[in-house]
Amino acid sequence: MEGEPGAPVGGDGDAPLRLLLALQDADTSADQLAYRRGHLPEQAALDLVRSRLAEMDRARGGVAAERAALSVREEELERETAALVARSAAIDERSRSGSAGSYRDQQAMAAEIETLDRRRAELEEVELGVLEAAEPLDAELARIDAERAPLAAERAVLEAEVGAAAASLEVEVAETAARRAPLAARVPAPLLAEYETLRRRLGGVGVARLVRGACEGCHLALPATEVDRLHRAAVGEVAHCEQCGRILVP
Repeated sequence: MEGEPGAPVGGDGDAPLRLLLALQDADTSADQLAYRRGHLPEQAALDLVRSRLAEMDRARGGVAAERAALSVREEELERETAALVARSAAIDERSRSGSAGSYRDQQAMAAEIETLDRRRAELEEVELGVLEAAEPLDAELARIDAERAPLAAERAVLEAEVGAAAASLEVEVAETAARRAPLAARVPAPLLAEYETLRRRLGGVGVARLVRGACEGCHLALPATEVDRLHRAAVGEVAHCEQCGRILVP
């Protein structure tokens, strides 16, 4: 029966086994390309830069939130101060116009202006404290932005490099797939099915060469009697490694 140890493959002698080896080479190339795609050095560098940028963005977000709260407080103080100034100016204008009738009214307006001026001085003191608190935050934001700018530029360069490297690999993947398809079509179906099963089970290698008495799949040496038997086997006979079970081609 085809695919079983000792069974002939049929057709042109050992041609199916040689095709199977060529198919394995194509599949190994495809696996290597997939590994390279997942382990691009440019991608590793890009991931590192992205991580550093993310950390900086988190830090900047915290500082920016503090600065925004101070800006809100500063605007509140400015609005209140502006209202006091407007109220004081209105009272002063009324006092100077002579529309305030009695001396007592004049005194009351003067007292209110004095109260407004005291409150304005208090607000200006508070606003000065807000501005002083904002200075180190502004400096920290400027520092982060200055450090972030070259990293963002580096990220853009690395993204382009990753894209170029990935595109180059995709070309190789397509070429490998094009090389594999006709090979797989020429391998007898039972042998191909066994090979695919072994590949899934044995880390991507379903068929191996016998080299200097050892299986290239598991790299273990076979007994001398087994090596001799394999070399004396009929052309096209399907044999398996005693150690790993892969299809073995002398």
